[in-house]
Amino acid sequence: MKVKLVYPDHIVEITEKEVYLFNGRLVSAPLDEVLYYAYGKDAVLPEELKRVAYDVLRVFNVLSGESNVLKFALPNFSKGVTA
Repeated sequence: MKVKLVYPDHIVEITEKEVYLFNGRLVSAPLDEVLYYAYGKDAVLPEELKRVAYDVLRVFNVLSGESNVLKFALPNFSKGVTA
């Protein structure tokens, strides 16, 4: 998987293991950390990646089948969630 998201002031590239953002300087983080942040968990990320984390999650959900999701071993965040 390799996807590019283009914004007016920056470009985001998502690979199978990493997320890269270029806005005059290059910042990156592991894909699983970006997804953890998007799910509301603690993650150490540059502010630029925090702003696009939810878009990365949406792209990941659209493009990933069940087999790809299992590769990342994401925890079950639905436990303890109450409406």
